Amino acid sequence: MADDAKKEEYGEIGEENEEQGYKLPEDAGVGEYLMYPWRSLEGFFERFLRNFGWRFGVQLVVMYLLVKGLMMSVLGLIKLSFCKKSLGIDGTQCQLMGTIASTPWAMKGAIGVLSDSYPLLGYHKASYIIIVAVLGSLAFIGLAALPIETAAIAGMFMFLANLEIATADLLCEGKYAELMQTKPKTGSTMVSFVWGSFQVGSLIAACFVGPVADHFDPKVLFWVLAPIAASIIIPTGLGYLGDERVPDDKAGFKTELIKQYPYIISFCLVMAACALGNAVIDIVFQDEHVWQAAYAISAAFLLSCMAFLCLPRQLAMSNFYMFMASVLYINIGIHTHTHTHTHSHTCTCTQRHAPAHMLRHMCLHALESNHMRVTRAHTLPATPAPKT
Repeated sequence: MADDAKKEEYGEIGEENEEQGYKLPEDAGVGEYLMYPWRSLEGFFERFLRNFGWRFGVQLVVMYLLVKGLMMSVLGLIKLSFCKKSLGIDGTQCQLMGTIASTPWAMKGAIGVLSDSYPLLGYHKASYIIIVAVLGSLAFIGLAALPIETAAIAGMFMFLANLEIATADLLCEGKYAELMQTKPKTGSTMVSFVWGSFQVGSLIAACFVGPVADHFDPKVLFWVLAPIAASIIIPTGLGYLGDERVPDDKAGFKTELIKQYPYIISFCLVMAACALGNAVIDIVFQDEHVWQAAYAISAAFLLSCMAFLCLPRQLAMSNFYMFMASVLYINIGIHTHTHTHTHSHTCTCTQRHAPAHMLRHMCLHALESNHMRVTRAHTLPATPAPKT
């Protein structure tokens, strides 16, 4: 990783250059109106580069256009075809694979605590991104090359792929949130750049996944995703993230962070443990949906109670609202619904297990979508122990 990346490329903290966007002249003609979209877009990129630098822009494009936008969209779009054509499994097993694969997204809080507390190889962010990128690339190679036949094995490989996306997303998000705080007037420019990149990547994925999955083995796409997963290693290794190396005298585990935020960190760790436990329960009790439902309900109840004990009340109330909104929105999932209508003979879920199966996935959806909006412990203000 290049420590000598020039700080001026990222923009020094100082007077913010957030001028108004391009405006049409009062006597604008047809030519001005035709050129307006181009000139507005040109002004947007000039404003972004002036405030954040081209190096950080490259880092965000690779992260949000390629890794999160294109790669994550391909994983979602290819799921049904991969389950039916490559693995030959039913809808229940396909959901099992998806549950295991999505577990890292519920672990983002714990990942953030780890990266904040321990500078791996001298870096709080860059080293973690490079390591998970290597794991994600190897996971896609394994999905493409190995003769995988079970949902559990496929889910474990996809777990590593999602671990890369979730970790890199979290750490890049932490960095651009830090830059937005130093230049608050440029916040809209940063957010628009990030989400614009993500939408472009998703659009590209939607254009080619369907035809490829229809005419070829869906596993072919994993060969395409392997280099994309590794692509983020290049800008991160060159120092484009702007993650400064921790001095040797400050290396090691930061216990002061735990002392400052003991309740929030405890909550993040328990949530990660519950998410991992959910994946283990799914694998061990694949056909015992009652046990799966019991675990999901128990974990959801535990985390809801801990939220009010460990988090600031405003955050806990917001979290509980999001949780209840997820639980009360009954949704069997688009992949299961599609699998049912495209299946040739049997239903995806037996009548005997149907109630527990639906209840368990309702709670699971709430658990996964509700990773508490706590992605970085250091972004929260220091608060005393919540009153019980």
